[in-house]
Amino acid sequence: MNGNKFELLHSLLAEIKRVNNESELNSIIAEYAESLDADNDSNMSVLLEDARSIGTELISLRNAVNSETVLHTEQERAELDEVRRIIDENLFDYHFQPIVNTSDGAVYSYEALMRPRSSLCPSPYHVIKYAEITDRLDDIERATFVNILNLIGGETEMLFNRPVFINSIPSVKLSETDFVLVKQLLAKNSDRVVVEMTEQSEMADGEFGAIKEMYNSLNIRTAIDDYGTGYSNVQNLLRYMPDFVKIDRSILSDIHNNSKKRYFVREIIDFCHENGILALAEGVETTEELQTVIHLGADLVQGYYTARPSAAPVEAIPYEIRQEIKLYRQEREDGKKRRIYTAEKNERVLLDRLEKEEYKCVLIGKKGSGEVTAAGSPGIDSGIHIDVANDFKGRLILSDAMLSNVKNRPCISIGENCDVELVLSGSNYLNNGGIKVPESSRLHICGEGELSIFIDGAGYYAIGNDSDSRHGELVLEQGVSIESHAAAGVCIGSGLGGKIRILKGQFTVKMTGYMGVGIGAFDTETDIEIFAGDITVNMSTENSVAIGSFEKSCYVNVIHSAVKVYASGTENVGIGTLRGESCKVSISEASATFNMSSDNCSAIAALNGKTQIEVIRAGMHIVAKGDYALALGGYSGALKSVHTNSDTSIEIITKSENVNCIDTDKIEISGGRAIFTVNGKEVRSE
Repeated sequence: MNGNKFELLHSLLAEIKRVNNESELNSIIAEYAESLDADNDSNMSVLLEDARSIGTELISLRNAVNSETVLHTEQERAELDEVRRIIDENLFDYHFQPIVNTSDGAVYSYEALMRPRSSLCPSPYHVIKYAEITDRLDDIERATFVNILNLIGGETEMLFNRPVFINSIPSVKLSETDFVLVKQLLAKNSDRVVVEMTEQSEMADGEFGAIKEMYNSLNIRTAIDDYGTGYSNVQNLLRYMPDFVKIDRSILSDIHNNSKKRYFVREIIDFCHENGILALAEGVETTEELQTVIHLGADLVQGYYTARPSAAPVEAIPYEIRQEIKLYRQEREDGKKRRIYTAEKNERVLLDRLEKEEYKCVLIGKKGSGEVTAAGSPGIDSGIHIDVANDFKGRLILSDAMLSNVKNRPCISIGENCDVELVLSGSNYLNNGGIKVPESSRLHICGEGELSIFIDGAGYYAIGNDSDSRHGELVLEQGVSIESHAAAGVCIGSGLGGKIRILKGQFTVKMTGYMGVGIGAFDTETDIEIFAGDITVNMSTENSVAIGSFEKSCYVNVIHSAVKVYASGTENVGIGTLRGESCKVSISEASATFNMSSDNCSAIAALNGKTQIEVIRAGMHIVAKGDYALALGGYSGALKSVHTNSDTSIEIITKSENVNCIDTDKIEISGGRAIFTVNGKEVRSE
């Protein structure tokens, strides 16, 4: 036997192993008989008859195993026989379910759905189940294509000249004759067909490539069905790169109440749009699901809510549903026109993608309280700011987010009666604006990430509220870096004050300009508590207070913390008040370092009023330089400073005639160590 005939026999046996019925077996034997010249070769003729016998036995055995071993009940065996009859006699009808365009509610196309003509096996499920058991899926594939394509060709008016989605299992191999027939019918109707591929097994690359090439050559559009389940996965999506992706019902069910589903579906839709694919949400059954998938950007919808399958295709879905679709689409478009993106509850918002769609604002809390994540890319300015709706109670997570706004407008604006937990993850940056917290609301900053705020404007605040307002409760448990270059303002706080509690974290404040407050209030009394914080304030301003109030009295309590103040300018106070009547400062089990270099300055003081200081088991180091530099207390001389078991070092460099720069009689030392010098001369040491 020559090599060529050996290869043909090998190929014949491989095909016989897959044969499903006698008709197909006879067709294969006849084809190979001609190729092997069996009419003129008696030995080859005998081999072919042996191959036919083997094929017949395989079919018989397979049917016997399927019907007797796999099927255990009389009902199942009866159903098997019924499905064989349905397939053999082509007893298939088709119902058509509209696929609806979300732009206007019009019918875009139809999906043809099999309906067997049988009371015993009325559903497609029965047919597919028993066809798979008996290896007759190829007969189903052939019948589906031939029946529907003939229907399309002959009933153009019935389908209103709209495309039809035809279900296909691409891994099912048709016979050569059937393949040629189906290909001819597809070519005739290529502009009116979408082949909807449902995988039941993973296809080999070679088989897949041939199918893809065929559809491309015929200009047939394709869809992936049931995306997100089974074999309809990312790998196959990338291999197929279809014209449509049908997102499976199991993912869309109750999607309005499931943030993980919304995030997953948004990712799918975004991928589709970035690659010129239409996203189709299938199995939509409620108005809430419809609204959600349209807001997420689905191009097409299909499901019982819009229209059920019917033998006679409907030209339009009900008017009320069309109006709903238009309303939900308008809501999405209105947000895009106003460049406001409304986040869902518990959504992860990708700032880079919103920036590409030219959004400028993310609105959270409009659809209820919960958790929203704003995620960006390190170092890339999204150009987006965030607004929090009134009455929101929940978490806002910043993950490598870079937000920005126009000057004098906040990057994060919290509404009234809110309780917001701002969780930091990665490196986050706010440019040209800070975080607005109205008096009725509360802000709690925490997490493991970083937050840097840059502000530049006529009047500023980094965390708090503007100069004419009070701010809500500020609870800071994670460090923040603030840099301001503006005429006047408050970095952490507001003009009219509010409660400030720093519980832990490293805070760095750098100010330049005419007048300002690092942490506190501008024009009202303030109460500041610092627990376990690491605070550094660097002021290069004409007039400023690092921690306290500019115009009014203040109380500052520092415990288990480190405070460092560096100041230069005309008139500055480290902790206390410039214009207020009094200040009371307590520093306990902490360290405080001041380096003041101003014409008029004091480290801790009501510069023009009464100063009361208590230092307990703390370290304090003060260097004050200036024409009228002071260390503790102000120019009125009303000072009481008690140091208990502490280490206090004060160095003043000032004009020699300023003899009252330090009144040691008003500084009580009890335990610990103290050393005071003026212009290099020691004036007290204990």
